[in-house]
Amino acid sequence: MSLQVLYRPATFKMFAGNKELKENLQQVVKRKNPPSSFLIVGPSGCGKTTLGRIIKRALSCHDDDYKEMNAANDRTLPAIRNVLEDMKYTPMSGEKKVILMDECHQLLGNVQEALLKGLEEPPAHVHFILCTTNPEALKDTFKRRCHIYEVAPLNSNEMMKHLKIIIQAEKIENYPNSILEKVIELSNGSPGIALKYLDMVIDMKNDEESAIKLLKSSGTSEKDVYEICQALVNFKINDKTRWYKVKKLLKEFKGDGESARRPILGYLNSCILNNPEGDNFALIMDEFKDNFYDSGKAGLSLACFKACHIID
Repeated sequence: MSLQVLYRPATFKMFAGNKELKENLQQVVKRKNPPSSFLIVGPSGCGKTTLGRIIKRALSCHDDDYKEMNAANDRTLPAIRNVLEDMKYTPMSGEKKVILMDECHQLLGNVQEALLKGLEEPPAHVHFILCTTNPEALKDTFKRRCHIYEVAPLNSNEMMKHLKIIIQAEKIENYPNSILEKVIELSNGSPGIALKYLDMVIDMKNDEESAIKLLKSSGTSEKDVYEICQALVNFKINDKTRWYKVKKLLKEFKGDGESARRPILGYLNSCILNNPEGDNFALIMDEFKDNFYDSGKAGLSLACFKACHIID
């Protein structure tokens, strides 16, 4: 069983980081009348779905009365109408029904509209838990009907503490900090991604160098991202040549889109702050302001293409 599955948090206490968020939610679910709709937002791998399942347990919802959907697959109008119809019936095994909908930003506009009434005035026994990496794609009328909770990525100290708890639970002694530090560097604050990388190297503590090499080959290369950045801001060549150079680098790039986007933004931010005229850098930077959690490397390629053709 993978570490991600084995150590998936089942309670608020076990959920890593996000102290204020957890304290808030613990109080909210204890209310006599908890919110009917929770909207959980945050980057991929930060634990949104896991937190939704914890809320479901805290609401004392029995598994028989729990439905989990992925809007990437169940986003049709008939699927949502089935959910709305089922809401009318009382729970089978408890007092609550909970519908958790992952990737809810993928609901089409007319489907979001159909769900509005259910979100605003559901039966007292029904609660929606909606998870998304991209709340900007949801209608404002949709979001206004929800209590919104944002899950933040873990900082380095939180992540180190989290990983050491797992190392201890695995009964591994004297595991090298250098390997854990590389796992943290590659995870971008995501506990899920961190456990994926840790799973790859947890048995390699006696071959520290090999473990770090394996992690480096699996993650985003800082050198590759830096070369993409340099090509993007090379205004001495025309846009066609600039795109040709960037395209070549993208073909060789092994990382994912979102892990590259943040370093690119950081590089462009430095360019803006250290150049008297930062207009061109700002125009390029604008293409990378939205996340690539869903679009991945394709989103990165599209942003780079636009950035190469935006300068007159």
